[in-house]
Amino acid sequence: MTSGEWSFEDDLGQRVELAAVPRRVLAYGQAAETLVALGAPVVGFFGSQHQADSGAAGAVGGLPLVGAGDAVDLEQVKALEPDLVVSVSYAGEVYGVSEAVAAQLREVAPVVLIRIAGDVSLAGVIGRFHALAGALGGSVDDDEAALTAALEKLQGAPQLLALSGGTPTDAYVANPAYWPSLRLLADAGVPFAPTSAKGGWEVVQWTDLGATHPADVLLYDQRGNSLGAEQLAGIPSWGELPAVQGDRVQPWNPEPAFTFAAAAAFVDGIPR
Repeated sequence: MTSGEWSFEDDLGQRVELAAVPRRVLAYGQAAETLVALGAPVVGFFGSQHQADSGAAGAVGGLPLVGAGDAVDLEQVKALEPDLVVSVSYAGEVYGVSEAVAAQLREVAPVVLIRIAGDVSLAGVIGRFHALAGALGGSVDDDEAALTAALEKLQGAPQLLALSGGTPTDAYVANPAYWPSLRLLADAGVPFAPTSAKGGWEVVQWTDLGATHPADVLLYDQRGNSLGAEQLAGIPSWGELPAVQGDRVQPWNPEPAFTFAAAAAFVDGIPR
């Protein structure tokens, strides 16, 4: 790259070209956590509408939060003087914010999107974040060996069911083919309860869940917009699930940092 020039083509085929390497990156929380871990220069982050609705936008390494969803504060964004905005994308959108807010962000700085769902592998997504972090001057100290070692220990893992607490009447069952961290497990031979979901989730009534989606271990969405322990305790069908009765419920984050280190820690936490 010629001195004084910077470019990066994102996963939508959009090429961002700047006169210099970006030094002040604003990112969606998940992307911010990933880029910070990879040594990229992140100065702030924004959350999703889900997080705005639940009041749980979380924290990222002491970075300032500029709001979430439609409540993103453009004055705070401008005050951080970002020269690049980075977000994740499920289907071509700037995830977490409305098109109107996305347009406002684009007026402040160019946007780079990394695709994180559907027909993509976890290693592929991690590789894209490595490429972006490297282009931003990050250290990218993230060894795949720990993940390889963790996957080798998965032989004989019990049948899993990953889900999110949608409403007091409905559970959202995750499609392992859609979520890269779950697809990683499935590709390694870990059995999952069957699901009819074509996209990310299948909506199943709590009263039917045990019969239609039997599992030895539940991976439960730990995000603030998923039903918490107190709300789950009020759902009789939750307490009747064998995995719950056997204390075989593991926290699952559908929005993890996309690093090999984070992936290895997730795999190591899967019960054998």
